[in-house]
Amino acid sequence: MEHAQRHMYEVVDALVRAGGSVRPRPPGSGSDPFWVTKRGPHCYLETPIDFAVARSVPGLPPEVDLDEANDMIFCRVCWTAVTGPNHRPETVWDSPSG
Repeated sequence: MEHAQRHMYEVVDALVRAGGSVRPRPPGSGSDPFWVTKRGPHCYLETPIDFAVARSVPGLPPEVDLDEANDMIFCRVCWTAVTGPNHRPETVWDSPSG
């Protein structure tokens, strides 16, 4: 999975180097920070996203949305998400219409 989402791995690596932490995986399930979910690859952070660090990642594609109000980074091309503990999924996936 890493090749297609390389830019998102770079974001996670930068956030971890800056003091953030990724939710640990269960023993025996690998070390990839992204979990395969029905909505696409997802990295769950235990700490709020440092958006200043995320913005400083070189070469971040314009398709990557930095949603500070919802503690989320999302790539509209590869459908990969990084969320912090303050993320509210209902505001993204289940928002009421009209």
